[in-house]
Amino acid sequence: MTSSTAQTRPSSSLSIISINDPSLINEPTLINDPTLIPPPPSPTEIRFMTALASDTTRPSVAIITLNTSLFKHDSLSKDQNHFSSWKRQFIQTLCMNQGADGYLDGRILPPHRDSEPRAYSNWNANNGSILGFMGLVIDDAEQEVIDGATTAQVAWDLLVQRHAQEGPVKQVQLIQEALNVRYSSSEKYSTTSSKLTTLNKHIWDMGSLSSELFLCIIMINSMSNVPELRATHENVAQQFAQFDGTNPDLKKNPTARKYDSSDVKRALDMAQGLLYRPRPPEI
Repeated sequence: MTSSTAQTRPSSSLSIISINDPSLINEPTLINDPTLIPPPPSPTEIRFMTALASDTTRPSVAIITLNTSLFKHDSLSKDQNHFSSWKRQFIQTLCMNQGADGYLDGRILPPHRDSEPRAYSNWNANNGSILGFMGLVIDDAEQEVIDGATTAQVAWDLLVQRHAQEGPVKQVQLIQEALNVRYSSSEKYSTTSSKLTTLNKHIWDMGSLSSELFLCIIMINSMSNVPELRATHENVAQQFAQFDGTNPDLKKNPTARKYDSSDVKRALDMAQGLLYRPRPPEI
């Protein structure tokens, strides 16, 4: 007969290890090896975790619902020569939509994708909305210019570049248009003044005229009413329209050359020689 003590004894023996066991002295522990304690987070990591936490409830970039009904201008077209007024109203419309014009000049930059995923998503949504709005208020030719632009800022820069320098021939056409405007009793004086202001701004948005450039322009313009110079006028104007008044980049185009008044004079001399060339004697 077994004792009660024997009946309650476990079937397998337990190994009880003392904390003073000499075999554990050299084992790495948090007590005798401080290098195993994880270092505190760095300031960069703290900022990252803080931004990530606040992004969930208070993203740095909020969704903008554009009110496009504020825009009343005609669609942008290079043929209409109205980029200045279109640009002004487009910017004003975005200004009244929670300052969305900041997407055009880079003042509103995309947040960090990892630390602010929600704000980053909102930024992309707003950028897409502005790109879409821009495409709706320009004609097909303008849409081809910004096709492929991934940000509103890139698309805006492309449009500004396209319309800021439209060529000296177009510039002189605007000058002529401005000089032909007259105040009249049939129209409010303030309306006429507004037209002149818009034309003047557009003229100077296209760049400043040098004395040489202006000479070329008035020489070409002076041919317009001479029937004998019609072909010369068209040819010179076509060549001149491709020149924006700046020095060509010879590295990109070694055959390029600057167009100046000597080219116009040479064309006129050729036209003069053809006009007064003696006729062959009749037989």
